[in-house]
Amino acid sequence: MKRLWAVVICLLLSGCGGGTDWDGFAPAQDARLVIYTSHEESVYAPIIQEFEERTGLWVQVEAGGTAALLERLEKESGAPVCDLMFGGGVDSLQAGRDLFAPYVSPMADALDPACRCPDGSWTGFSLLPVVLIYNPMLVRMNPPEGWGSLLDPAWRGRIAFKDPLASGASYTALAALLQTLPGEPLETLDAFYQNLNGLVVDYEGDVAVEVAEGRYTIGVALEEVALLAAEGRSDIALLYPEEGTVRLPDGMAVVKNAPHGDNARLFIDFCLGEDVQNYLVNTCRRRPARVDVDWFPAETEGLRLLDYDLDRAAREREAILDRWRRLREEAP
Repeated sequence: MKRLWAVVICLLLSGCGGGTDWDGFAPAQDARLVIYTSHEESVYAPIIQEFEERTGLWVQVEAGGTAALLERLEKESGAPVCDLMFGGGVDSLQAGRDLFAPYVSPMADALDPACRCPDGSWTGFSLLPVVLIYNPMLVRMNPPEGWGSLLDPAWRGRIAFKDPLASGASYTALAALLQTLPGEPLETLDAFYQNLNGLVVDYEGDVAVEVAEGRYTIGVALEEVALLAAEGRSDIALLYPEEGTVRLPDGMAVVKNAPHGDNARLFIDFCLGEDVQNYLVNTCRRRPARVDVDWFPAETEGLRLLDYDLDRAAREREAILDRWRRLREEAP
């Protein structure tokens, strides 16, 4: 923001028009970093600001949904613009791993094993369990219990779920549901979509807000969203699915042939440092990637982990999203 105002003031003082030499205001190429991120601004902005102040680098950020950003990287792969993909479930990043250059941080030994990619194509940033939420003011008896509840006709049209065509976290939740419930996966997907009654929350929407305000009764959300929403209010309750859930990392990945690849690797190392990891825990209510940073054990009661097949989720991603896209297009 300070840089933007500096440019505006210079233009006003000089009376510049279309002939402005913008390169005079921009840093040298080796001092730049371009990041595509699916994180909320409340998560990424303080981290990037601190990174800029500590390193003197100039960061340009483009925000959007995981799926849209990966599609953009694919289109730009012949002449990359972006240096770093910051965010998105690592199942989505693994599905697009051909877009990324391997990198193993010197801090890798301090990470939870789930945050270390065998081939180095991504690095975990934080651990994000998928949870169920409900509004206890509206659900006074028989709250949802697990993944199976999402197919219960009692909740038809009352489930807040972000569109997995836009949200990497929702794709992770959908893949977990399909891996957990019995039956043919695509038939289960069809049944779940029908139980949504064609209603999905768009990328900009907030599942917890939708449930708290009563537009939906129950929802599927990340643990951090539920914890932040539940603080100091009685209209959001969190539960961990009885069958178990997935605690998948969101990731960071250096774009192949990135214009400023060294700066992207520096940013990954910065994000794995104890300062950023403690910020994630204390401010964002995210579980840290580092095993030596404390989480809040009292808030993990009821968490059981599924045997989630990351490779399968990555391998089936295109087919699952194609089926979802077709269901949306066919909806009346």
